[in-house]
Amino acid sequence: MHTVARIILTLLWVAIPALIHGQDFTAQSRDSQRVTPQQLDYFLVQAFNAPSSTQRLALNHIGVQGQQSADGFLITSVLESYPAHRAGLNRGDIITTANGQPFHPVRSFNPSAGSSGAKQTTPVPSKLSINRDGTPLTVTVTPIYENLYDSFRTASVASAQQFNSGNKVVGYVHLWALSRSSNDLISTQRLFEELAQCDGIILDLRDSFGFVDREHLELALSAGARMKLDRPQGWLKTINSSLEDLPGEAFRRPLAVLVNARTRGGPELLAHELGKLERIVTMGKPTPGRIGSYMLDRSTNTAEYQPATQTLVDGEVFEESGLAPETVIEFPLFDSRRDDPQFDAAFNQLMGVI
Repeated sequence: MHTVARIILTLLWVAIPALIHGQDFTAQSRDSQRVTPQQLDYFLVQAFNAPSSTQRLALNHIGVQGQQSADGFLITSVLESYPAHRAGLNRGDIITTANGQPFHPVRSFNPSAGSSGAKQTTPVPSKLSINRDGTPLTVTVTPIYENLYDSFRTASVASAQQFNSGNKVVGYVHLWALSRSSNDLISTQRLFEELAQCDGIILDLRDSFGFVDREHLELALSAGARMKLDRPQGWLKTINSSLEDLPGEAFRRPLAVLVNARTRGGPELLAHELGKLERIVTMGKPTPGRIGSYMLDRSTNTAEYQPATQTLVDGEVFEESGLAPETVIEFPLFDSRRDDPQFDAAFNQLMGVI
């Protein structure tokens, strides 16, 4: 464990990366800087930065991220291989009720959830009412009991695919979460090794979050890769110094990196660094610039965001500025289309250069 982490734990505070999604990050009230056990993000940040695997809080969930809308819970992303994905739920769907009651992403499956987690119960199918582009649908899902750290890692592995077009092969992987643990770095390396024979790769960082370190850069850049950070704050203080170089060769063919307004923390910095190379293009929508940390207040059971306003990335303030992708591709959440225009643009971009 890093020295900084030991100090934080001694003070009973836990530094957690910025994970809030689906909000206007440039104009927030103080209350909107906090998350509570009544929000999925509380379990997300707690599980992702828990001191050990046994301290990650689990809950019953179906594998979606989203935000509350006037009509219900708007799905912003769906984790591969999880109940919502298997039931055919899509980005842009609105969940209105669960078993006839107004849907809540935490309470609908965890009526007694709190700061100590949620009780494991026998899996019970739930009937969800869905609004899909104005058309009512009903699906049945059975929640899974798991901490969100493990869920996002599993979804990353399940996302890897290869697409053939003529004599060319394009690989795809969605890194839902970035972690600096040895096991996770090795797992990420193996994902790239599986796609090593592809002519190009779409690296999807949309709705992704977490930490980043130089080992992530080495997967696509070179050994000894570094980021230029001045006056680092929070988790950024330990960047570039955690582990040994990863063995193996970096992927040196074209990459298209997808980002959006819910790409948060470490993935933003990863996309920023990768985008400096001519063979790598960033596409999608601007990121929010949320590279700070959350502090868990055990007395109020809330986690409050601490922005990294003093940290400079390549000499510039990154907080609240974020990354402007090289190519902006619109994909509104309420768009009725079922395809993915950002993915399509990335695929066509790679096919034009490989």
